[in-house]
Amino acid sequence: MKIKSLLLKYKWIVLAIVLIPTIIIVGQKILGSKEAGTQQQLTSTVKRGTITSYVSTTGTIQAANYLAITTSVNGIVKKVYVTEGEKVVKGQKIMEVTLDSEGERSLADAYSSYLRAKNSLESAKNSLYGLETAMLQKEEAFEDEKETNSYQDHDERLSYKYAENEYLQAKNAYEIQKSSIKQAEIALESAYSEYQAYSSTITAPANGVIANIVATEGTKIENSVTSDRSVETVASIKQEGTPTASLNVTEVDINNIKVGQKAKLTLSSISDQTFEGTVTGIDKIGTQSSGVSNYPVIVKFDSDNDKVLPNMSVTADIIIESHDNTLYVPTSAINTAGDTKYVLVPEGAGQKKATVKVGISDDSNTEILEGLNENDVVILSTLPTEGFTSSSKNSSNDRGGGMMMGGPGM
Repeated sequence: MKIKSLLLKYKWIVLAIVLIPTIIIVGQKILGSKEAGTQQQLTSTVKRGTITSYVSTTGTIQAANYLAITTSVNGIVKKVYVTEGEKVVKGQKIMEVTLDSEGERSLADAYSSYLRAKNSLESAKNSLYGLETAMLQKEEAFEDEKETNSYQDHDERLSYKYAENEYLQAKNAYEIQKSSIKQAEIALESAYSEYQAYSSTITAPANGVIANIVATEGTKIENSVTSDRSVETVASIKQEGTPTASLNVTEVDINNIKVGQKAKLTLSSISDQTFEGTVTGIDKIGTQSSGVSNYPVIVKFDSDNDKVLPNMSVTADIIIESHDNTLYVPTSAINTAGDTKYVLVPEGAGQKKATVKVGISDDSNTEILEGLNENDVVILSTLPTEGFTSSSKNSSNDRGGGMMMGGPGM
């Protein structure tokens, strides 16, 4: 009995050793099957709407239609003729300053420079008159030579050529003098501005509304006498018009920017508003810092706002291209194989590749030009591509580039 009992005991031990691994393997297969059955593919559908590509950048408010009223005088403010919010016209008196000795000396020097520039312009004009008279005489002689000369012999041809050269030289001298007059006019204008800057009477440089008066009666104004000409701002003029922003665009995106493109602008100091603007200027020279080239782009606001002030930080999205009523899918559905773009679409219990032609992109969606229809289902997750069949062979045309983009709308 003891031997039989012992054999029976070992029989159950051996049976347990054999069955336990089998139970574990079967259990793992069942559990794995359940997990696989609950796993879902990430999918989306092809939608129709608006997709917009844009360059996102930052910058500062360059001018908010505030024009500084400056002076280069040295002295003490004697009288202020205007108040905050008062409308003024160009040339209107703003302040009167009692000049100190340095201010008087600077004013005298500026006036002397103005007189010299004025005399130079008058002299240039007189010279132009003489050159014009000489040119007309040479022209008349040349025309006479053309009418009477038959060009039959050597002397006649020489005479004609001489008259022509005389006229051309006189005309060239006249044109050079005209250019000199333009330079003299610029010099005179500069000298007059210099004189005004040192004048004891400070005037409005343009029409507008007075703002930010910082100098009052009794204020001492001191400007550097070591520099060519320093200035001090005593007030500002708010002019009609809209603010402008100077934005930095990198070399990657600058060739996508064109004058006339629209932009959406936001300011952290005015977080509850979004402004619209238009690109009005592009600096194609640019600057380089830390190996990166940036190009200033000027955007003018479409409307005015008193809260927008100079030197405020601004973020802008410059719209490059916008397509309405177009098909698009999430960008995560787009796959690339060489030069070909494709998406994965469900097919029975599996999936297949569908080659697509793409258009513009934003930061989350890509336009579909060919290869899919509205409401088609696409797979978003990345899956192996071996063994899938291709539904088409359209070429790819990805124009998204290196730009940061905006979102779609319906």
